[in-house]
Amino acid sequence: MHLGVVMGILYCVQFSRELGDAEVGRIAGMVLEQPLYDLTVEEQYAAVAAAVAADAWDQDLSWQPHAEPEVRDFLRRVLERLDAARPWREPPMRALGFDRWEQYKRGTLLAHVRLYSLSQDRLHARLRTVPGDPDGLRGVVLRLRSGDEVALVAPPLPDGHDAVLLAVAPHRPAAEVIEAFLTHTEYERERVSPAARRTWWRRGTGRSRALPPGVRPGAS
Repeated sequence: MHLGVVMGILYCVQFSRELGDAEVGRIAGMVLEQPLYDLTVEEQYAAVAAAVAADAWDQDLSWQPHAEPEVRDFLRRVLERLDAARPWREPPMRALGFDRWEQYKRGTLLAHVRLYSLSQDRLHARLRTVPGDPDGLRGVVLRLRSGDEVALVAPPLPDGHDAVLLAVAPHRPAAEVIEAFLTHTEYERERVSPAARRTWWRRGTGRSRALPPGVRPGAS
């Protein structure tokens, strides 16, 4: 995994003319705020440290415009910048996998969420078809920086732009969890509508939005 993390970082700097302090800060910020492969900061730090300590790399770096000694020095400076940022905070959000999917599928309905297109909505792009789900639901289970854990669930595309936000008891009051979701995903407030009932009436359209098939949340 350590070289996988390094390759992810190098792809992010392949068009950078210089690996100066600005790039060190940008990559360190990415590690802290937008973790690679949904790893923790500790896991990413350990991966970079292991790569720096390795005597040789087996990966082909011919596509990389920066020579290996320059890359190694850059990675060392990224580690120094991360050390200076201790203690590390949790990232704004991190995917947790589908281990508790059945609980979330029947969890508490908190809100309805309007998704944008995959190219415009980085959280929508993180939705994955749930393995073995008979309805083909797409979802992502997230741990927010606030400590709240939620699932964003949507039906299959092309009609899957109306998602629901679910939580599993025990959880904080719905309004507080929704506020944390807005803060840490940076979604616009108008895209998230607190759910008072199983079907949400969309004002001004004369249409109701039902839950995705197969989702049977408990009381909100």
